[in-house]
Amino acid sequence: VHSMDFDDTWHPATHPSGAVLPAVIALAETFPQKKKISGLDLLLAFNVGVEVQGRLLRFSGEARNIPKRFHPPTVVGTMGSAAACAKLLALDQLECENALAIAASYAGAPLANAATQTKPLHIGNAAKHGLEAACLASQGLQGNKQILDIESGIGAFYTDYNPQTLPTLQSYPWLLEQQDVAIKSFPAHLGTHWVADAASSVRRKLVESSDNFLPLDKIEKVILKVPDVKYVNRPSPTSEHEARHSFQFVACSALLDGSMSVHSFTRENIQRPALWELLSRTQLEHSPDNTPSFDSLYCEVSIILRDGNTISDRCDTFYGHWRKPLKKEDLEKKFQSNASSILPAEATEGIIETVYSLEKVEDCCVLSTFLSGQS
Repeated sequence: VHSMDFDDTWHPATHPSGAVLPAVIALAETFPQKKKISGLDLLLAFNVGVEVQGRLLRFSGEARNIPKRFHPPTVVGTMGSAAACAKLLALDQLECENALAIAASYAGAPLANAATQTKPLHIGNAAKHGLEAACLASQGLQGNKQILDIESGIGAFYTDYNPQTLPTLQSYPWLLEQQDVAIKSFPAHLGTHWVADAASSVRRKLVESSDNFLPLDKIEKVILKVPDVKYVNRPSPTSEHEARHSFQFVACSALLDGSMSVHSFTRENIQRPALWELLSRTQLEHSPDNTPSFDSLYCEVSIILRDGNTISDRCDTFYGHWRKPLKKEDLEKKFQSNASSILPAEATEGIIETVYSLEKVEDCCVLSTFLSGQS
């Protein structure tokens, strides 16, 4: 899922599930039958892994914006995986501290590999290394107990890292109860989803029917008002990974087709002449008030016509954002569509039913059974 940029996204910016869920599912499979892990055990470990990521990110103001240097899942995702696995292994406090310290030595990957085939390795490595860190800690390996508190620890990844004392367990508020995740309806960088919604709306104003073609001969210029995010500013994407990280590609595709989907990023769609003609007329503008934050950014798409008229629309919250979440049926359709090429329908439906009642499942390995294609 992460290889397609189709995973959930949080604020401050990271993909919280991808580094945690595979690790705890894999670890749960290793437990003997007499020590089976319940669905509730799995859920709690998963939530601990997500919580640790959110808390670490909130210790930095820099982390609240779209990243510039490190890919967040490689930093906090590795820590979250370690914390989740430590919870599942029932490590004591000292062992948990060591697990996080060990994980920190695995953490970090440069954002320069975004929009390449290497980026998906980030999430996989975060999950693997967090699991390994917890296992090493369970065997007695030690690290710096102050790894979360000092500038040369996790503070090495954020210039303004400032850890705070957390509330006691009796009054502890879970971050997921305060801040939900965004679920993407098409596989691309989250910032492009604002662009897609605005561009689709502009197309509806310009084209009377969805069956009609965009009148390219009448378009002088396309202006995209977006935040200044350099690694999503790709005026000439040549691969699916670059296209998924391109404000321009997503805007032009949505203008041509009226919507975005998995198929928008096929080689045929990327190479079509109409798209490149429109890309050549597209330019970005950055307003000072449009900060690169998934909580507050906006996108405005304007088409300047050759007759002097302008057609514009703005998106402040796209469909799938935590302020405008996907409907249950659309979320299920997304999963069914993604799973259908790998799993039989019975297994897919089994996963959906199991997830909805996971807190009541006695042995979470039933989920692994469905994921392996058995029903």
